[in-house]
Amino acid sequence: MIHPKKQEHHIRPYKIAAQSAGLVACIFIFIFMAGKGIPEILKTEGAYSIPFMGLLILPVAGYLISWYKEFAGTLMMLAGGIILLSLFLVKGDTISALEYGLPFILAGCIFLVHIVKRAQLKRNT
Repeated sequence: MIHPKKQEHHIRPYKIAAQSAGLVACIFIFIFMAGKGIPEILKTEGAYSIPFMGLLILPVAGYLISWYKEFAGTLMMLAGGIILLSLFLVKGDTISALEYGLPFILAGCIFLVHIVKRAQLKRNT
């Protein structure tokens, strides 16, 4: 019988890819907030940005939680990505929908693949 840890190396790349994609999405969000969001709020020109920035917290928090509780964090990341995608699609801004929602949705989907494959591995051993 093969030890489960030796079999887990086959599913580890999914987790690494999901964590990397989530990290890239979070870095993008933080660069956006530092470069555009916060300066606009300080100038009081971008008061509309405050609720939007609140929505950004959900997928970022989901990413951070996914390091400790994968399933809960993945659900938060997916929910936040879907909310952002929907918000911009309703406004008719397809480019922003893809920029803000899609990275978190993709990272969440990769996390889901990892979770499913890990569950299958545990069932088979």
